[in-house]
Amino acid sequence: MKRVLMVSEKFPPFNVSGSARPFYFAKYLPEHGYLPTVIGERVPKDAERDESLLRQLPTEVQIFRSPRIVTPTFAAISELLRSSRRRSRRDRSAGPAATPASGGVSAPGGGASAPSAGPARAKRFDESTWARLGPNAMLFRWWLNWEIDWGVTATLASALGVVRGKPDLVWVSGPHFRSYEVGRRLSAWLRVPLVIDMRDPWTYGSLWRPKTPQIAAVERARAVRALSAAARVIFTSPLTQQTMAARFPEVDSSRWSTITNGYDDVQVEPLRDQDDAVCVFRYIGTLNRRRTPDVLIQALAKAALDPELRASAALEFIGSAGGHESKVALAPGCSVRFRGQVSRGDSLRYAFGGDVLILLQTIGDGQDVVSGKAFEYLHAGKPILAVVDPGGGDAWLMRETGAGEIAAWTDVDAVADAMRRAWRAWRERRQSGPQAAPASPNVAYSRRALAAQLARLFDEVLAEGR
Repeated sequence: MKRVLMVSEKFPPFNVSGSARPFYFAKYLPEHGYLPTVIGERVPKDAERDESLLRQLPTEVQIFRSPRIVTPTFAAISELLRSSRRRSRRDRSAGPAATPASGGVSAPGGGASAPSAGPARAKRFDESTWARLGPNAMLFRWWLNWEIDWGVTATLASALGVVRGKPDLVWVSGPHFRSYEVGRRLSAWLRVPLVIDMRDPWTYGSLWRPKTPQIAAVERARAVRALSAAARVIFTSPLTQQTMAARFPEVDSSRWSTITNGYDDVQVEPLRDQDDAVCVFRYIGTLNRRRTPDVLIQALAKAALDPELRASAALEFIGSAGGHESKVALAPGCSVRFRGQVSRGDSLRYAFGGDVLILLQTIGDGQDVVSGKAFEYLHAGKPILAVVDPGGGDAWLMRETGAGEIAAWTDVDAVADAMRRAWRAWRERRQSGPQAAPASPNVAYSRRALAAQLARLFDEVLAEGR
């Protein structure tokens, strides 16, 4: 069996966006002749995690984990400064210094000494600290993050993995983009081909936020170097592949291809605690400051002007709410519920237990990406409402599969109309008698089939090097 060194910083039990793709490749590649050795980050105690995932991996798959260095160091410095600030406040609140009669020190002229002002107010050591120091300091901070924070320990962990057996090639995926530089160096040192898995677009889109123009230029140069070094570059969306080729004309894009995300073809027991007389709209995924629930809740409020819909429809959010829980007030009188973070297994069960599954992307830049959650929705076989950019990757997948309706995330009225149509279709199905089993998803999107596709690509790369 051939060996592949897989560099994936957020490998499970991290339960975050981006962790599923490398995990399922590691799970199924041994069936196709490639034994993975995984290099990942040591999981912090406060990270969202799902320990049950690792039990699915073949026992032959080895995982080497390494800690981050810079991030916890800066966090410790920041905490020391905050502690100093708290002590300073306590000193100032203790009141004026004691008088001579009570043992205080006399000031010149016989009066009591003035109270000490305490140490200067300590500032938090964070990004704003570096910004105050100027663009060169910001660049140095970026370098520490890219070169030292995880790169050094990941390289040491890779050395341990190589001791068990030299790989035939290196495969690397994000997040973070710095992982691609780690993979490039490992490939050069080991003298084996490099395959880059570009889950997200680089040097544009919502995930690329350089702090200064200087950092932007340096990072783009890194991207050119990594892309040029790769024997193959894989994208999860043909739209991303096309956009990246246009943005990097200096790189040979003839070696680029697309392998989409997919679903794990396993039996899933639906999870539902709503009455069957309620049409449950479910969004499953993370909410944050960039992906917000406002448009969905506002659209439900408009759709629920129909009293029958209001009485028999519910909107649920499964996953980290990102502080948006109070926004239930945007739809008074409607059933809106935030269920919070769940395991990956339960998220699938919630998908199978919903009536209408919602894709949501409220990000204006880099919409060519296809959500990994979309393929799990396909697996569930339920109607999908894609509240996304109509020209983006999620809309492309809906058109390719015919699995759902598209409504622009910027148009509350259009989303409300789509909700009404989905609710009416659900009502008609329910009134027509026992519902048929969900439609079988396209097997081309199963994780096992996609791993076979990746293995064939590995075979091509190795054949070219002979």
